[in-house]
Amino acid sequence: MNITSLYLTDSKNKIIPCDFNISEEAGHYRIGFSAKKNAVLKEAVLFSGAHGFSADTAFYGDGYQKLTQYKGTIGRNHSFTGYSDKGHYKMPQTDGFKTVYNYALFGKGENTVLIGAASCNRFRTEIRVNKTQLQIVQCLEDLAFEKGEKIRLEDMVILKGERNAILKKFADIICRNHPVKKYCEMPVGWCSWYCIGPDISEKDIFDNLEVIKQKTPELKYIQIDDGFQPFMGDWLETSDKFSRPMKDICRDIKKAGFEPAIWLAPFIASQKSRLLKEHPDYFVQDESGKPLCCEGITFKGWRDAPWYMLDGTNPNTQKFIYDTVYEIYHNWGVKYFKLDANVWGALPFGNRYDKNATAVEAYRRGMEVFWNATGEDAFILGCNAPMWPSLGLVTGMRVTNDVIRNVRHMANLSEQCFNRNWMHGRLWVNDPDCLIMNDTVSPVMDPAGITHKSLVSKKFYRLNNAYIRASGGMVLSGDYVSKYGKTEIDRLQRILDTDYIAAEFDDRLEIGTKETANGTEYFIFNRTKLIKKYKISIPNGCGVTDLYANKPIPVKKKKIKLNLLKNDCAWFKIAKR
Repeated sequence: MNITSLYLTDSKNKIIPCDFNISEEAGHYRIGFSAKKNAVLKEAVLFSGAHGFSADTAFYGDGYQKLTQYKGTIGRNHSFTGYSDKGHYKMPQTDGFKTVYNYALFGKGENTVLIGAASCNRFRTEIRVNKTQLQIVQCLEDLAFEKGEKIRLEDMVILKGERNAILKKFADIICRNHPVKKYCEMPVGWCSWYCIGPDISEKDIFDNLEVIKQKTPELKYIQIDDGFQPFMGDWLETSDKFSRPMKDICRDIKKAGFEPAIWLAPFIASQKSRLLKEHPDYFVQDESGKPLCCEGITFKGWRDAPWYMLDGTNPNTQKFIYDTVYEIYHNWGVKYFKLDANVWGALPFGNRYDKNATAVEAYRRGMEVFWNATGEDAFILGCNAPMWPSLGLVTGMRVTNDVIRNVRHMANLSEQCFNRNWMHGRLWVNDPDCLIMNDTVSPVMDPAGITHKSLVSKKFYRLNNAYIRASGGMVLSGDYVSKYGKTEIDRLQRILDTDYIAAEFDDRLEIGTKETANGTEYFIFNRTKLIKKYKISIPNGCGVTDLYANKPIPVKKKKIKLNLLKNDCAWFKIAKR
């Protein structure tokens, strides 16, 4: 399979004459075009034809944003995360095909084929499949292009080989186009959302900070999540739940020897916000020239909704983002920003200030403002973000849905994360969401605005803790740390004793390993519906430790035996001799 079938279409799917130029080296394609006449173009089709795979070929595809991933076979696949791009965000898609974004994997083991975009500066890439046909498309969003204008499309790759090996090669090629952002230190800390939710107060923050200082001072970053602001969009104002401005609270966190971290949703504002009322021109517009409401065109938002989308191409909007971030970084003393709901900055709906900018360009221009307003020591985390449009513009990336205290959901999160373990340390720092060690829970919402009940058990804690460790990513406690006893603190110390390298898993995402200075760590997740027995060979003379329970596992005849229930896991280390 090669990128050979090249043509442009307009909004009526009429083929527009053009000249393509293409170069290829070791499966890496660089592509450009120039139209032979002035035209409004819908998409550039890079391949359209029979894919040659059988319908039962294993298939994985990524979503446009972090909430969605697809798996199954070419003939029968679905989103296993509970969300789809078309269903949740109403992304436009082509009838007769399943559409995935950014990259897709066909087959398994040594015979895996990867098709993917190696850049995302201007256009989103769609990979459309059905039982027999494949289309590789870059969306031009009905923009006007002039005759002879030279347009650079996004780089593409087609790679074949062992799954983990070609994903590493894919990451290397991506980083040539989008160098990874460096960071001063891996954020380790505490997040207010999962134990307090949006009803956070100054007392909550400092009660937890005092306990953290006494029990777990390693949790250096104190992340103040959603709820400190009066309304979405009014980020420099403080809710009446606080008696002092957030600037003073952040400064006091620094005086206590910790680092304040702040949650923002920079591309949305609520209907009640001062921002929307005073500056309606900052927003993506509807056909009548008024701010476009998210409700009705996409998901309306999960809290303080309905939301409106800020326009990253508008210079006034860019100045608003710059001034907000500059104040928080330079005057509040915040180096760590958790940016949520980012995908609303990159949705292809409405009219923008720059009529010839794509949704990807609008988002990237807005994100570049963050780096202009901060310094080299900033850590910028993308959450609920468009994945590939964020390349090179975030330090960290949430790669899963939110943690919910529920075993089945937690097992699903591990599958979401491990499919993206290859990105960690290559494209950005992976954020697997929060570490949970006790059942104190606030009524917080998921990304659809639904509040879930807490259904915790020892199995849940084992899943969550092993999953965080196997991700190799950030570690933020989502608990009231005051509830931690010696057992939880000791386990936290074991989790934090890490090189922050992700485990590498098999095709089933069932058995993963990572090499450490002291031995090999194993992560086994039973993804079947039955009890499953595992036998692991142990080198002669090596000891085995259950790292969750911190106790030895008996070795008999150079093997250990494990019986895992459905949705259960094991985390252990085989020590070096």
